[in-house]
Amino acid sequence: MERREPNQVARLLLAVVVCSAVFGDYWEYSRQYHLNSDTWMDVIRGTASAPQQYRIGVPWLANTIAHHAHLGLRHGFTLLDLAAGLIAAFLLYGLFERSEVYRRASIAGRWMGAATFLFLLHLYLSWITWYQRPETLPSACMLAGTLVLASGDAARLGRRAKALRIAGMLVLTAAQGFIRADVAFSVHLGFLLLGLTRFGDGFALGRRIQAITSAAAVLLAGGIQYYLMHVVYPHATYGATPVLEIRQNLTNPLGMTAILLFMIPWMWLLWLAAKGRAVVDPAGMGVLVGSAIFFVMWLTVARLEEVRIFLPYAVALIPFTANCAIARFAMAEPTPVGTARDRVRRA
Repeated sequence: MERREPNQVARLLLAVVVCSAVFGDYWEYSRQYHLNSDTWMDVIRGTASAPQQYRIGVPWLANTIAHHAHLGLRHGFTLLDLAAGLIAAFLLYGLFERSEVYRRASIAGRWMGAATFLFLLHLYLSWITWYQRPETLPSACMLAGTLVLASGDAARLGRRAKALRIAGMLVLTAAQGFIRADVAFSVHLGFLLLGLTRFGDGFALGRRIQAITSAAAVLLAGGIQYYLMHVVYPHATYGATPVLEIRQNLTNPLGMTAILLFMIPWMWLLWLAAKGRAVVDPAGMGVLVGSAIFFVMWLTVARLEEVRIFLPYAVALIPFTANCAIARFAMAEPTPVGTARDRVRRA
């Protein structure tokens, strides 16, 4: 074990974790179907309440799959969740495996990092059936893809590779706009804000190109949300549900408990970044900034106990969190690749 890399074992366990979570996910979809066989069809027909009506992408695609494959809508949701969960998990683990912290770590440190990655993935996926919604794992997949496209060494990418990454980010933003536009909006706003600082030089596209791309993505996500709200579904209303939930969130013990159980790794990562002790990862830091923006939006207009709302960000931040854990607890040198504070000093 002193010479064996953890990657084969880790990938096998990643598949087991995702498949186990989606197995439970299916039975929750099935339970909803047997309680009401017409469930989710109001979204497809365009008669659902806001904001769920604006998240038409996954129900429409699941219904298309179910129709052509002669399956139930619950089966379409499950197949999409399985594909999205596996793609997100393997994309993020590949990003983690290629990170400088991981490559410089000892074998023991790599095993520790892989175990951290698996633990966090298992922790977060255990919440997908808590206030279940079909857009959760597809959003995690889109966010993972965006993070991968934003990561890398700009000096090693040619013009064509950069152009493909720009196109990929915009395509993912457009798709995410019909799933949860707020996720695409917030992550690219985070990238844009980070691109205005010296940390933006570490993006795969470079600081200026990433900032321009993210500004376009922010406008695209916002434009799709506006189009859905005011052109396609202007009749959708919130009904008796209040638009602003901040007062309820700050006085709800159930929401506070769920946040405490779910958000401890994110709070630790945020604390490291605030103290300048997080390892250098510009794309990961951009996602972290986007997650903080998203958290404020969530606190304001959504219910905190529905922690699966934050699950796409939590999953996308697993590589960054695992790298910080390796650097913090499993490195002979305390800062093998530099901290955020060191990066600013060198700049």
